[in-house]
Amino acid sequence: MTSLRKRKPVEADVDRGPHEEDHVTEDESREDKVDEGLNEGGNDHQGVARVPPFRKYLLYSLTFLLGFAVIWLWPFACQTSKHMNDATLLTLRTHFTPVDPKAFDSFIDREESRSSLHGILSWKTASVAWSWKHPSSFAPLLPAEGMDANPGYVWRLIPDTALGFMYRYGPRGAAAVLRGKTFDCLDIIFRLHAEYQLNTPPRRPLWFTPAAFLGRLVINMTDQTVQHFDMEVPIQQQLNLDLEWLIGPNEDEDMEVTITHLKQMRLSAEGSLDPESLAWSQEITHKQAHDLLQKELYRYKQVEYHNFTEAFIRSSRESRPIHTLLLWGVLEDQSC
Repeated sequence: MTSLRKRKPVEADVDRGPHEEDHVTEDESREDKVDEGLNEGGNDHQGVARVPPFRKYLLYSLTFLLGFAVIWLWPFACQTSKHMNDATLLTLRTHFTPVDPKAFDSFIDREESRSSLHGILSWKTASVAWSWKHPSSFAPLLPAEGMDANPGYVWRLIPDTALGFMYRYGPRGAAAVLRGKTFDCLDIIFRLHAEYQLNTPPRRPLWFTPAAFLGRLVINMTDQTVQHFDMEVPIQQQLNLDLEWLIGPNEDEDMEVTITHLKQMRLSAEGSLDPESLAWSQEITHKQAHDLLQKELYRYKQVEYHNFTEAFIRSSRESRPIHTLLLWGVLEDQSC
């Protein structure tokens, strides 16, 4: 493409005199001026090839038609692009039921507790009822191996950064497992643990700790469309929420604790497909997926336990010793 350069000094545009006008027509004079502008930088124009007039007109016509087409099609292109972007956005809905105030009947009589319980008792609705999310927002939930990962593969979403002595307060962090896959879709089960601080100074802190958040993501890796997303605090157990708050400055002596039931705390994608309607070419069961997550998040789950009868039979068959462990509780994950 040839670009027009700057015009020559004013002297180049002055009247050439009556004698020169006798030898050129007005149209030819204009073409010469254009050619001079295109070939500026030399004094001898006789040896420079000039663009034939019909090619110039053809170029001008094509440029005009192209500009007209861009102007005419631009609104349609923008509208199509807007619809495509809107189509990829996912609407997330929030479902929340506040904690029953009756859970604090035994504490509310104390003035210190009433002040510290303000955060939980005033929490009636979710701060955000719904929001739009682009599929790229779910990228942190995907395995680094992508479609090369196989069902049963477990990876950490958020590492457990707790020190060794803090493991008794586990589990911490978040992990995911690939439950199923097709040639272009992944079915991901994930679990995360979070703790919230509901009070702000000058009120003393109140820690809101759900048992866990269990989620499921089904995503098409070819076009990056989210076909299903759901995340919630499991409600199957009678107790699924731990609450701790201070009523004084000393954490060892002024700590109040209660465990209660949270009826609903959930995020779901609007218009999601039923994952069970999809045919998975490779998969593990939901129980296997959750067991793998428990083993990743709970250290004691990495040990295989048996009752005494099963342990005796296996010990006799494999000629291995028996280690007996006395428990005052159960070796089950009570959060779900």
